Amino acid sequence: MGTSYIYKRDASRLFIAVRDNGKRFKLYIPKDSKPVIDGREMDIDFVEQEDFHYTFDWNGKRFHCELVSRDQNKAVVKVNGVEYKYSIESIFSYIRRGMINSDTSKIDENNIIAPMPGKIVDIFLSEGDLVNVGEPILVLEAMKMQNEITANCNGVVRKIKVQQGQSVMKDELLVEIQSIDM
Repeated sequence: MGTSYIYKRDASRLFIAVRDNGKRFKLYIPKDSKPVIDGREMDIDFVEQEDFHYTFDWNGKRFHCELVSRDQNKAVVKVNGVEYKYSIESIFSYIRRGMINSDTSKIDENNIIAPMPGKIVDIFLSEGDLVNVGEPILVLEAMKMQNEITANCNGVVRKIKVQQGQSVMKDELLVEIQSIDM
């Protein structure tokens, strides 16, 4: 069973590798357990031999890996003599790139809309924060009841359109969330 991760808490150890052919790999390398690639925990043992040369054992086979070159987030890696080109991104640069290249129709489906008229009592996140499905975003008071409004996707808060104490109408846009397509 693969290790699950929460973007907000483990973002420093999660990164995205994009091969030159456009194939994406989500890599999560926990400090004290096996690496997770695309949601599956892998039984890979890494051994550093010397600077930029590694061997790793996987599925009963040994692979020799060499970091040929690295320029900012671009890397060329040679595995058993075959070169692979990668763009390596932190989760934050991946989100930022996605926001820059985003399609506004995709953003619309993740917006948080007021389900009823009411008053914003509390806002738990700020613009730019990472959010997980089901995580509370704000509290909307309606008819003397406090309703916790939660995220409907994993993503980043793009824009908060309301402030604490503000009255809102039904179907009013409250928060824009850019989903993380993982």
